[in-house]
Amino acid sequence: MKKLWILPIGLVVAIIAAALFAGCSLPQTKTSVDDCINNFMSDLNSSDRSNVYTNLDSTSLMYSQVKTATYWNSIFPTGYTYTLSNKSTSGSTVTATLSSSYTLYSSGVPITFIMSTDLNGNAVIHSITISTSTSLTVYQ
Repeated sequence: MKKLWILPIGLVVAIIAAALFAGCSLPQTKTSVDDCINNFMSDLNSSDRSNVYTNLDSTSLMYSQVKTATYWNSIFPTGYTYTLSNKSTSGSTVTATLSSSYTLYSSGVPITFIMSTDLNGNAVIHSITISTSTSLTVYQ
């Protein structure tokens, strides 16, 4: 006669729970469109601009160019604070007014962010266009 091993119910539950948790991770908070834009502006206004590119879509054409602070300094000179007002979101498009004491943006200029989603489900900036006297595509 064969002996059957009967596992205590608590041990069975513990094994099943461990298997379930091993196969999936806990849900992570996704970066929203507003959070992404706010993070971009915060990084842009930082004295260390090395993180600006982390808010951008890595599949965009200019991604390799924008990883240095030098790129951002040419468009947004240091020593100024940049702000957004009148922000409006429609689908994947965010429009706002960009302002700064920097002469080019002192009267407020329209700025458009086209948003995308990365592989982890986080909102990222796919393109940025600033409308001064001509349209300047900052990132695409």
